[in-house]
Order: sequence, then C-alpha cells, then structure tokens
Amino acid sequence: MHRRLLVDPRFSTRLRELRASAGLSLRELGRLVPCSHAHIRDLETGRRQPSPELAARLDSALAAGGDLAGLVRAVETPSEFDRLSHVAARPRLVDAIAVDALESMLAEQRRLEDTIGSMPLVEPAQAQLATVTDLVRDAADNALRVRLVDVASQWAQFTAWLCTTTGDLPRGRRLYLRAMEWASEAGNPHMVATALSMRGHLAWIAGEPRAMVELSRAAQWPPAAPAVRALAIQQEARGLAILGDPAVARRLDAAEELTHRAAGEDGPPWLYFYDPHFFDAQRGLAMRLLGRHEEAVELLDGALARLPVEIRSSDWIGWYVLQLAGSYAVVGEREAALAALADASRIAERAAAARLRSEVEQLAAGLA
Repeated sequence: MHRRLLVDPRFSTRLRELRASAGLSLRELGRLVPCSHAHIRDLETGRRQPSPELAARLDSALAAGGDLAGLVRAVETPSEFDRLSHVAARPRLVDAIAVDALESMLAEQRRLEDTIGSMPLVEPAQAQLATVTDLVRDAADNALRVRLVDVASQWAQFTAWLCTTTGDLPRGRRLYLRAMEWASEAGNPHMVATALSMRGHLAWIAGEPRAMVELSRAAQWPPAAPAVRALAIQQEARGLAILGDPAVARRLDAAEELTHRAAGEDGPPWLYFYDPHFFDAQRGLAMRLLGRHEEAVELLDGALARLPVEIRSSDWIGWYVLQLAGSYAVVGEREAALAALADASRIAERAAAARLRSEVEQLAAGLA
C-alpha cells in the first residue's frame, strides 16, 4: 500500500485568505512555519501540495483552529509501483488511470532525487523506463497511446538526466535522443526543447562549450514554454561566458525577462524548481565564469538562501554551493569559502555524488 495525499481544492484559496487576514507576507509566514516563502507561494497558487504535517504547521501559525489542516489528509491506496506492475503484466489493458499512475510516480521520483540524490535512482529509473518502453510498444494505436508516449518521453528525459549527472554521458546522450523522438511523436514541444537544452548541459559537462551554446540555441524553440526557453537562454549565456563572448549580458537579460513571465504561468511539471530565484543562481554562475566574483557571491548566496528547503540538500544544488565557495575564495572571504565548501562536501557525501565530491576535493586542496 501507498500513503497518498488528498488535498481539498479549497486549500490554496483558504491559505491565501488566512495569510491576508493575518497581515503576513510570504516571508513572514515562512519564518513562522518554518518554510521557504517560495514554497508557500506555490501552495497558494496550487503548484504544490502540502503534507499533512506542513498543513498542520501552517494551521497553527495562522491560528486557523484546524480549518486549514482539515483540508489535507493521507489515505492508504495501492502504490504506483503496484499499479505499474499490474499494467506491465497486461500491457494491452493500459488505461487513463494507469497513465495517471505513471505521471504521479515520475513526479515522486523527481522529488525523491531532490532528497536522496541521483545515484540511488539510476538503476530503478532505467528498469522503470524499460517497462514504460514495453508499454509504448504494445499499446493500441489510439489517443491514449499518444498520452502514454508523452509520459514515456518524460521518463526518458529524467533517466537521461540521472545518467548524465552520475557520469554515464553516452547513455545520457542516447536517452535524450529517445526523449526527443517520443516527444515529437506526442506533439510536445516543451519536452523536445527541454531534451535539446539538457543535451547542451551534457555538452558542458563533456567540456564542449561551443556545442553547449548551439544546442541551447536550438532549444529556444518558440512553441516551447517560457520557462523552457528561459533555461535554454541562460545556459547559452553560460556557454558564451566560457568562450569569452561579449553577448553574455544581453542573453542573460533576455532570459531574465522570460523567467519573470514564466513565473505567472503553469510551466511543464519537470521544471517545478524553476523560478526567479533559481535564475539568480544561473546568473551567478555566469558572473563567476566572467571573473566577476563579487557579483557571483551576491547572486549565488541570495539565490541559495531563497530556494525551497526540500531541494536545498540535493546533489545538483550542491554544485551551486561549490561555485559559491570558489567565488568566496577569490574575493578573499576564506571563512565563508570554507563554510560553503563544508556544506558542499556534506551534500556530496550524503548523495554519494562522485563528481561533486571530486570537485570539492580539488577546491579544498587549493584552499589548504
């Protein structure tokens, strides 16, 4: 069995009303709970759902007398794994409920990576993708199949990300290609552009900044959502910074404009983490690459402080913490650099992130 949340649709509106009545800003309520103000904003807009524990803390902070907490409860239901296993054994019985289960399971996997890191999920994700691939192959040719192919493209993209971030670049490259093929078949321009953008990220890891720039440009496909295009543009800007191209500032400004537009829209579910605060972290990386370390420190430190607490210890965030440590070291703030380095080291050890751990050791050696 699986613990599933049931959140009354009135929760987001009621939370907003109670906070307004209490005269609290998002930040002020966040400090009382405690919770990041960005997370509370997402709860108020319906982009995220609260756990029963968080709902209870919000209820207490707002003196709601159980009114808010009563809108959230957990029930025991068959797990998504059980549903996926059932469908895998009977692929021609796949239905809308099964596809819903696949979407829900993938969302949980994304959030789980934020908590435990990429490495523990690589093998399970590859096994799950193999099952989804079988479902796509055996599904009847109808409208439901199109939706199944769309979900499959998201599984391929997520698995490609896991492979890439843990060092298996050839497999990551192949899976991004599969994600693009399935997304094209499903008519999903957001995933086509995302997979292209993530191929640009892979090129960066491989030390290929020119390919990073060109793939990022290809990902700025107008049908794609603003958040997808903003992510691609800021990645292009980072590649330009590596190459010493003076167009960096202009491209970052374009990405920032799209980022703020995206904040008011419902973006693709796989970009749940992307908001103006995350963009500040991206701009901070570009400033670091340009050698403007004081600006990098200000942007990276501020962005990391405002990120949702649930992703703050993920291995991919650990890399930003490491870059902050490096810029602190350059501007002569040794104690701050060592503190950030220790934070990055803890994240690397907890998530078994070999690449991050290696870069932490390199910076530590330089500071010794």
